[in-house]
Amino acid sequence: MAVGNQELAAQLSALAGRGTRSLAVALIDVGVSPTTRFAYIGAEAETRFEIGSITKALTGMLLADAVERGEVSMESKISTILNNSSDSEFGSITVKELCTHTSGLPRLPRNHLTFVRAMQFLVLGSDPYRGSTSSEVLRLASRQRLRHRGQRRYSNLGAAVLGQLLANAASTDYASLLRERIFLPIGMKSSTVANPNETAPHGWSSAGLRRAPWIMDGYAPAGGVISTINDMSLLVTALLDGSAPGRDAVIPIDGVESDGPNRATGMFWIIDTLPRIERTMTWHSGQTGGHSALLALFLQTGRSVVVLANVARGNEQGRTALSLMRWFVAQGLSPPDI
Repeated sequence: MAVGNQELAAQLSALAGRGTRSLAVALIDVGVSPTTRFAYIGAEAETRFEIGSITKALTGMLLADAVERGEVSMESKISTILNNSSDSEFGSITVKELCTHTSGLPRLPRNHLTFVRAMQFLVLGSDPYRGSTSSEVLRLASRQRLRHRGQRRYSNLGAAVLGQLLANAASTDYASLLRERIFLPIGMKSSTVANPNETAPHGWSSAGLRRAPWIMDGYAPAGGVISTINDMSLLVTALLDGSAPGRDAVIPIDGVESDGPNRATGMFWIIDTLPRIERTMTWHSGQTGGHSALLALFLQTGRSVVVLANVARGNEQGRTALSLMRWFVAQGLSPPDI
């Protein structure tokens, strides 16, 4: 049974799947009468969840902020950021290619260690990223063949590389960079990069198996953040009202190949045009071994929905998010936009 905003909780109760354990949602409107509505099943405002690849959207915000500071440009090459004079193919990859998944880097490194970790995850449910380092990520990436360069191919490795490069350019580590430049200015006091001392509670696989928290270490820029629905609502509000550091990350980047119709890309953010209503949805989803999440912004109308769950069913959270937004509109709580 859901609790929170009475009407939203009733909708969430009707939408929640049988395998639901902990679930937190927020509907945000920064229009004429700003409101944020919350509802929960087995969770509270400060319950921590792994947000998975929504972390990439935060890494994109760090990139936009770094560009504004003059630390990097969209055409900066890896070799320049690392002060490496090598003319290798890896060194020629640009920041723009990394944040649009067009660098040619594979989803994960093609090597024996990655294969072993993947098998351990499939068989034992263990964290396939834990124990990696930032230097290992860069070293393994430098050894990959850049297949399909220029074409959009989703890459956790590429996102991890970019996050570590931004930390290098700022002479710090990724977790500190994210805390100082994004979390603290927005007021996200309960958000952090997962580490041995701070993790989200354990989650559950789509099959109902208990999964230990993930600590992604060197791959943290691709999916290692833990957060709460309260903090995510603060993030969304700052993005909608324009006060978030690195907000330019949500602006479409010209000249980038799309991986779907009516789709553009920001700095990791996915931007889908919904032709029927002539609106855009700027979004990212995330999934780890035991958690899933979705964040969707409707920038033209100042509205957003966030769904966090401790079950690895990303498609289910996506359906929940869109169903709640449609209900939000149908109730006349705001002008229709979806």
